[in-house]
Amino acid sequence: MRALAALGLTIGVLVGAWVYVSGSVGLPPWVAVIIWAGFFAAGGKVGGVLKMGAASLSGVLWAWLAVTAAGLFGGWAGALPVMVAIAAFVMCVQAGWSPLSFVPGTFMGAACLFGTSVDVTSTVICIVIGLVLGFISEWSAGLISGVGRKEDAAAARA
Repeated sequence: MRALAALGLTIGVLVGAWVYVSGSVGLPPWVAVIIWAGFFAAGGKVGGVLKMGAASLSGVLWAWLAVTAAGLFGGWAGALPVMVAIAAFVMCVQAGWSPLSFVPGTFMGAACLFGTSVDVTSTVICIVIGLVLGFISEWSAGLISGVGRKEDAAAARA
């Protein structure tokens, strides 16, 4: 089977199962799907898990800090926009540190937190699930399509 067909198959099966399970346990399915996409955008494999995981979780932290800090301003309408602007600045600057260098992932994590009405627990759970599903979908597609077999054979001959 071709690699993209295998990937489509594994993603289709896993996303269907995830939407079913998430509905049963009350988790927002879209958060995991966004993070799953970010896993591939970050390059996939273990590196994609690490880059997207660190970046998206840092985005959750900065978004939560922005909301929390805004709450200290006693209802001033400008507090949240100002705090979000400061958080966005920091989310970009932190990319100078290699583990947090995937800026899109940071913004995905922050957006997911805002999209869940600042439900940190369900957002973090879904981020972890999205990373795991991304890794499993890529790994299982490789098994189905045989991607990596040629490299394995070449390495065995060397």
